Amino acid sequence: MPINLSHPILPPVFRGIVSVNSLGLPRFFATIWSDALNSWEPSTRRRHLAALDRFYRAAEEQNGVDCLDRLIAAVDCDALEDCLVGFLAQLRNEAAIKGTDNTPTWNTAVEFIKEMLQQALKGAGTRTNEIAAKTLRLDTYYGQLVPNQPPPPPPIRALPPLVIEDLYEIFRPDSPRNPFKTETLRWRNLLVFMLLLRLGLRRGESALLYPSSFKEDFDPVAGKTVHWLDVEEVDDPDPRYEQPGLKTETSRRLLPLQEEIVGLARFYIRNYRGRVNHPHLLISQKGLPLSLRSLSEIFEVATKALSDEAKQSLKKQGLRGVSCHDLRHTSAVVRMRRYQDTGNDLDKAQEKLRTFFGWSKKSEMPRLYAKAYFETALAEVWDEKFDTFVDALRRVNPDRPQ
Repeated sequence: MPINLSHPILPPVFRGIVSVNSLGLPRFFATIWSDALNSWEPSTRRRHLAALDRFYRAAEEQNGVDCLDRLIAAVDCDALEDCLVGFLAQLRNEAAIKGTDNTPTWNTAVEFIKEMLQQALKGAGTRTNEIAAKTLRLDTYYGQLVPNQPPPPPPIRALPPLVIEDLYEIFRPDSPRNPFKTETLRWRNLLVFMLLLRLGLRRGESALLYPSSFKEDFDPVAGKTVHWLDVEEVDDPDPRYEQPGLKTETSRRLLPLQEEIVGLARFYIRNYRGRVNHPHLLISQKGLPLSLRSLSEIFEVATKALSDEAKQSLKKQGLRGVSCHDLRHTSAVVRMRRYQDTGNDLDKAQEKLRTFFGWSKKSEMPRLYAKAYFETALAEVWDEKFDTFVDALRRVNPDRPQ
């Protein structure tokens, strides 16, 4: 099973997610695949190793012994194919009973075996043709199989205008409807809300931010100071059990910032973040980096504070509540419309969206947003409520002492 090695005494090169067997020993070829042949971000690494763990256990159940590494080392192509066939049957049975989508797990298993055979080709000698033929069969035949019918793409969950309007009221620090108990929590949670809604950050990306992630420089061409956010992952020890990480390499990016967002971040840092022993921006009441679970709980609390009308609007949209990722969806839908409104054709708008939200060049997500139903009222609420917030923020003394 995958375990997280994160003890402070370990050198950084030894930290991370590894796959181990029932005795706690690292699985040899799973480690080779994840460490030497790929350079995934922690969340992607965990997902692939969790899928591989299921494959290893299925091969063990099928053969009565934990044998997958031995079969790979021996390049026993027929036995490896049998393991894949048995695993596919298991996944299909599970999909039929539970209705789960096991396609990503199956794809990981096939890709793993295919890459192991490709490595074996380098020293195959007289078996070169045999192994090459088996690799081609894996790619052309097993790569086309699926354990269950893929579900239709999920709907884009842009929040309704009424909900956005309600959330602005709920997160306003001086609002009587604000459900958070202390002034510190109210300002911190307002910053979280703005980062996720206005910038479309993923939950894990916001958890990785440092105060130093906010950058600025003077632009001689524009004749003014420009601000941006550096979305990056720093190789420092992290005390959180569920460690945040960037989803993909393309998640590393620089996002232009409005001065009002910069002002809000500075105000929180100067007055409410406090002197803590951790470098992260968002801090819990105990002075520790805010956990991923706590970030989700902020919006669970906010959902309960919504008006009945807003809750009904959510229900009509097929949503049970407001999540961190719903704000990212909303941000992307609005930004997609903005790109098109400013004269960008569809392809250019999609390319801009990929860059801003950290999607790869092959990602189909921008195409889904391009097709998403868009309400003009959403943009109006988006701007009107933000402008109201900005006016209130400007009235706050940014130099208030701690």
